[in-house]
Amino acid sequence: MVDPARPAPPAPIGHTGLSRESAVGFIGAGRLGSSLAVAMARSGYRVVAVSSRRASHRKWLSDRLAEAKVVAEPQEVADAAEVIFITTSDGAISLVSDSVTWRTGQAVLHCSGAASLDLLNSPALAGAATGGIHPMQTFPAPDASDSFAGVTFGIESESPWLQTWLEALAKALGGRPIQITAEQRPAYHAAAVMACGLLAGLTGLAAEVWASSGGVSRAEAISSLAPLVKTTANSIQEKGLPEALTGPYVRGDLTTVRAHIEASSAVSAEHGAAYAALALAALHLAREQGALSADAEAGIREMLKSALLARCETIERA
Repeated sequence: MVDPARPAPPAPIGHTGLSRESAVGFIGAGRLGSSLAVAMARSGYRVVAVSSRRASHRKWLSDRLAEAKVVAEPQEVADAAEVIFITTSDGAISLVSDSVTWRTGQAVLHCSGAASLDLLNSPALAGAATGGIHPMQTFPAPDASDSFAGVTFGIESESPWLQTWLEALAKALGGRPIQITAEQRPAYHAAAVMACGLLAGLTGLAAEVWASSGGVSRAEAISSLAPLVKTTANSIQEKGLPEALTGPYVRGDLTTVRAHIEASSAVSAEHGAAYAALALAALHLAREQGALSADAEAGIREMLKSALLARCETIERA
């Protein structure tokens, strides 16, 4: 039975009808969804509906997406749009997917790097095409619409026409599309987390090691280390690896490495284990530079392995 209060849905998009004029909607527009919606609108895509549970954020979205209907209920977005991005947390994707009534001809996407497209089974069973698009970027705030240029977008879809549209979207935002498969997702997302969340955590550990000696707080240490992190990231992008790698491992400086292990372990066994494990795992990059002698590498490797084993045993006993 047709609900007379519900607006008539757009016609199915078909296999060749996607363009920048296709009606786009976002369900659960948080930091990523909000940034992507604004960036797409600025790039000429027709964003027609966006949902958020928070009234204050709906006001924020309304101020920036004048042509879009900003609502609280996900179903209103699905009714209004042809292409729907579910940009909730990973844990809520299937809940949203299962709670909405979809229709044949729609395209339903999630933006998770790790989650399987199986979370979109409900729209698939309803006849919608499904896919995923994940920008390999961090979004610390909802107004990061200028953060897509130069970014790699991991794209997955079994629908060639949807894959083509997603590739065009990534390019329109100034990014680089790459195709990923379900089997590749764990490694792809682990790499992203290691380069982002774990890098932030590593910087925090580095600050705590420095602060443990006295004279600076963790916050002061982070403020001092941040420019070094930025310069290192720029060097990695410009020079690549192993050229961007510096420090005692490239030089084969066993004395400095030993002092580092002692300083980091003085904070906690976990700090010492983190230092030793990271250094050990990256030692082959130092070898690739060519200046590290075989004897120095062997000595450092043995030192790091012994330190890591000892600190892991301490952690296990705790």
